[in-house]
Amino acid sequence: MEGKDEDHVDSNPVNGEEEEDEGDDVEDDEESVDSSLLDEDDEEENPIDPYDESTLPEYACRYCGIHDPAAVAKCVESKKWFCNGSNYNGGGSHLVNHLVRSRYHQVQLHPNSPLGDTVLECYNCASKNAFVLGFVPASSGTGVVVLLCRVCVETVPALKDMEWELSQWHPLVQDRKFLPWLVKVPSDKQQLRARDTTQAQLNKLEELWKTDPDARFSDIDRPDVLEEEMQPTLLQYEDGYHYQNILAPLVKLEADYDKQIKESLSEDRISVRWEKSLTGKNVASFAFHRHATESRIMVGDELRLKLGEGAQFLYGKPWEGVGYVKDIIDGEVELELRQSTVHIPDSVSEDFVVEYIWKSTSFDRMQNALKTFAIDDTSVTGYIYHKLLGHQVEEQRIATAKLPIKDEDFTVPGLPPLNEIQKEAVLNVIQRPLSLIQGPPVSF
Repeated sequence: MEGKDEDHVDSNPVNGEEEEDEGDDVEDDEESVDSSLLDEDDEEENPIDPYDESTLPEYACRYCGIHDPAAVAKCVESKKWFCNGSNYNGGGSHLVNHLVRSRYHQVQLHPNSPLGDTVLECYNCASKNAFVLGFVPASSGTGVVVLLCRVCVETVPALKDMEWELSQWHPLVQDRKFLPWLVKVPSDKQQLRARDTTQAQLNKLEELWKTDPDARFSDIDRPDVLEEEMQPTLLQYEDGYHYQNILAPLVKLEADYDKQIKESLSEDRISVRWEKSLTGKNVASFAFHRHATESRIMVGDELRLKLGEGAQFLYGKPWEGVGYVKDIIDGEVELELRQSTVHIPDSVSEDFVVEYIWKSTSFDRMQNALKTFAIDDTSVTGYIYHKLLGHQVEEQRIATAKLPIKDEDFTVPGLPPLNEIQKEAVLNVIQRPLSLIQGPPVSF
């Protein structure tokens, strides 16, 4: 979408000779009423029960059932529609909530909306990430706006030569809602008629969609969907057993979620380039259809590479190999196959399937640590034991700690020098038996 025309009023006066046609003009004006208002009136005359999802149109909000074309938009990746309204107790819009929870970012408007079935994208680079998109007005004052992403506005000098007010760039998502001229906020009447929802219900529905993408709102009350409620974490625990009883189920829940996400990363129709490593191992280089960071693939992860049906026909037989991610460069994954994988289909480069092999190692270590902590209170020092349980203990310092004095003492070969905040963190950690450092990866 290149832009939109703002509403304007025709300033030409009505001539006296045209007065006899005034009735026709009024009738024409009534017919030109915004289609979204007609839809709203139609909802009042022929109300559709938002709780009966079988009667709702395809473009109805999958959360609340609102189906005003001007107030809904589609998530391109999940192909689900959501409105720009929020729950009765506030919060972000249903559309933004789904995009954040599902980690999607592409949005398409409804065909009958004032702006048509536009897929929001940057005019300069065609980026479709709605969370970095914004608009700038044209300098000519024509009422036209242009969609540009934040990156282009900040880094593309050529845009400054255009007749656009780059200094007036504003994001499309503000206060966790899309701008109302882009996706209308449902009226109070529409929201009163809509299905009542809570944030907990929306979260449960999002979780259900990960295993059942076609699930409806009513499915969250199915017996097989209801989950045992987890005990909340506490500030203080009685002992190691109490600590384990609350934390262990949460670790298992995280493990199940991680397994579900990783095993769903299977992608087909992958193109592969075959190479040899310096040690003579076979290396398959390929790129996912989605970015590797979105797929949560990391160096060291184990992947299975196998032939798709078309590639099997060309190769003459099925084949699969297992390897470890050696490196990720500009979104391209280098998979080093195990030494046992001798015969590889290096004559085939298209139609491969990549599957993630989930490992429970880190979660098993967490569970074993919780178990040891519960049955053996001497597995850690008394100070750390009571500190982890949230008990009041006297702060301790390591008297024999060897503190760095000179700037050279803080340096590590091959790494940049530490700043003052990082040096202070190092000094504190060295002198205390237990420390927790929080912050972005670039900070510490």
